[in-house]
Amino acid sequence: MSYGLSVVSESGFTQIDSTYDNVAVYASGTMNSSYYGGTVTTTAIPANTPVDYLIFCKPTTESGTHRLTLATYTDGSGFSFYNQYGQNTVISVDWVIAIRSRDMPANNSPDYGLEVYKANGEESFSSNNANFRCLQVSFDNITSSTQSGATFSLGSMANIYSLMSGKTVLGRVPVSSQNSALYSLFVEFDYSAKTIKSVGAPVALIGPGSSAIAGGFKTNLIGSFT
Repeated sequence: MSYGLSVVSESGFTQIDSTYDNVAVYASGTMNSSYYGGTVTTTAIPANTPVDYLIFCKPTTESGTHRLTLATYTDGSGFSFYNQYGQNTVISVDWVIAIRSRDMPANNSPDYGLEVYKANGEESFSSNNANFRCLQVSFDNITSSTQSGATFSLGSMANIYSLMSGKTVLGRVPVSSQNSALYSLFVEFDYSAKTIKSVGAPVALIGPGSSAIAGGFKTNLIGSFT
């Protein structure tokens, strides 16, 4: 670009840019996790949510180790966060639906601050929004059901969210003549080690069948909303 604005963090991540879109909080809340064979907790996608949105989450209680995967429903009923198969303890989960700055509802009482627009006139950033601040990102090429992604190591995990949208279901692995395990990509929050990573693990038991793993690329993204 010949003119514009670019703000880069100390770690080298672009935080504000007049070429690309920032994302900000459109809706947020807290819900219980679900597990196979237990009560399924579902949160509805809010009315008028743009088609292009991202879902982030983190455990409400920031201690211990927790694995969560996102399930969205094709009937449009909403989304759930599932524990790894065999983990039957429900935990509280904080979630965020984030959308592009240009798609945020009109702010009729804006405060002082900064607004950045792209060359086409679309808003790319507004300091009146609760914007996403990227801390770390990686890209994985998934080739097996138990593959782990890059590990994000942090000095502090306070209020750090992980992107949950994108590739989740990996496929099926036979475990007996009667059952197969449905594998999914989980995000593991380890508050003792102060790490976050993606891990392939079973989420449920399903009917018998041959092994089938759907590989592909996965974007891992963590950060906070400010």
